[in-house]
Amino acid sequence: MKKEYLNNIPVERFAQIIPSRRRIIENASAEFPKYEYNANILAKKLHPKVQHVVVSDVKKLNGAKLFTLRADPEKGTDALAYFQAGQYISLELAIGDSLLTRPYSLCSSPLQALKGEYQIIVKTMKNGFASEYINTHFNIGTKIDISAPSGFFCYEPLRDTKKVIGIAGGSGIAPFLSFAKAIAEGTEDFELTLLYGSRTEEEILFKEELEELQNRCGRINVIHVLSDEEKEGYRHGFISAELISEVSDRNDSVFVCGSQGMYDYIRKETEKLGLPRKQIRFDAYGEYRLTDRDAEYLKDHQAKVYELTVITNDGITHKVPVRCDEPILVALERAGIKAPSRCRSGECGWCRSRLVSGEVYTPELTERRRQYDKVVGYIHPCCSFACSDCKIMINCEGME
Repeated sequence: MKKEYLNNIPVERFAQIIPSRRRIIENASAEFPKYEYNANILAKKLHPKVQHVVVSDVKKLNGAKLFTLRADPEKGTDALAYFQAGQYISLELAIGDSLLTRPYSLCSSPLQALKGEYQIIVKTMKNGFASEYINTHFNIGTKIDISAPSGFFCYEPLRDTKKVIGIAGGSGIAPFLSFAKAIAEGTEDFELTLLYGSRTEEEILFKEELEELQNRCGRINVIHVLSDEEKEGYRHGFISAELISEVSDRNDSVFVCGSQGMYDYIRKETEKLGLPRKQIRFDAYGEYRLTDRDAEYLKDHQAKVYELTVITNDGITHKVPVRCDEPILVALERAGIKAPSRCRSGECGWCRSRLVSGEVYTPELTERRRQYDKVVGYIHPCCSFACSDCKIMINCEGME
């Protein structure tokens, strides 16, 4: 009998396919296969909902502390998420009856994350509710829950130039230390000229480590600027437009991290140079403090206390007093409501909530909402201030 072929394959082979598949199905388990796609496995590693860590080392600095955090396998975290230099983590804190978060830039090398280790700098700030608590109560063995790495203060070769001018003040050195380590290790590919402002030589953080990185890698250049001292080997004064122009050809990307006062000052200095806004990258602004630029709002609402009605998506309603000079998020945390938050500066949108009724004031510097959210009534409680009694709906902990 002559065999028939289809694409050089005997036709009788095709007749065997269906019976063969039926035998496989009949012999298969009745349980649904528990298969997870590799993309989902990777996403969970890079973006875990929570990471459990333990403080493994504490080093005292001038007015600050360097905390080393390691993965805590006893609570289910065997490895830490990888991150890009410039990103931050958010710490979950319980201080008295208050439940709050605080973001801190990672100052460690991204490669350290592969060894299950992060490092952060915590500087005790004047009237700093969280920083004072952390530097007083965190010791070796302290267990903490933290977020996955977040933030947009990162080098992007499609947007940023090959040479970056870094401007840091005080503990704002943290992300630049991570940048420098990443450049030296080869995980970032750009040249960094860092203008680092401190009051005195004694207050410089990581002076020796920065010198070692500069000596090891020719793509890192650190210039120290002292405001309160005149010493050989250091620039004196402030990081001015003139100094920036000395080290930049005005086409370079500029990255800035420091206090809010420093941000306001650097904005004015870069305007003198005529630098396009797209060239300047500011790290997250941090919790906004009302100043003279908010005079109109303060004039109408100063010293007023409003009633905030909070509806969480578990169906519970809370009544919370909120002062006009504090972000709505702070009032929630003070009341012990575990509200979602990360950057605390309006940037990430993690705290996005529905404004059901009432009016709020959002400073222009922290206005990062999508246009749609403005139209339909969503706010970022971390940078919204009450103008009246308000009602909001938020996502409570553990809910998507």
